[in-house]
Amino acid sequence: MKYLIPTLLLALGGGQAMASVDAQAFAALSPQQALEQSHQWHRTGEASVKVMPDAIHAEFTDGTKATVAIDDEFLLSIAPYEQVTHGCTFHVPTGCQGEMVNKAMMVEIKDTQTNEVVQSGMVKTQKDGFIDFWMPKNGHYKFTFTYQGKTASEVLSTDNESRTCITTMQLL
Repeated sequence: MKYLIPTLLLALGGGQAMASVDAQAFAALSPQQALEQSHQWHRTGEASVKVMPDAIHAEFTDGTKATVAIDDEFLLSIAPYEQVTHGCTFHVPTGCQGEMVNKAMMVEIKDTQTNEVVQSGMVKTQKDGFIDFWMPKNGHYKFTFTYQGKTASEVLSTDNESRTCITTMQLL
């Protein structure tokens, strides 16, 4: 399994004729691997990927499609921002762009049902301005980000109706 991502990347170099092979290779990835691969395609036009609460869907340039099921976890892709954001419900890692690129900030994640802190520490936004969190399904979590004295907090849920793209957390 660890060789699928490099194989998939090599297949991409072969052009559109290889896209159906890419779809098969993508479908064989774990959700975490599929997300990582999606980041490699960010704004390249090689594929379009959308993260839904229960699956990651990819469409390739030749029209072939692939789906990777997400069973036990839920992806929250969060783009804290200061000035600029975009409206979004379901994350498109191949296209969504957050304002704050490669910025380190503090995060605290608290389970609102148990009041337990499930994560606390430094995180860094990616080249797309997002931070990805794989969380247990069917929970409610209070996310608090702190960056240069500014804070953003929001309670996010991880059920089958929840957003996967969080672009509503303004640092004030």
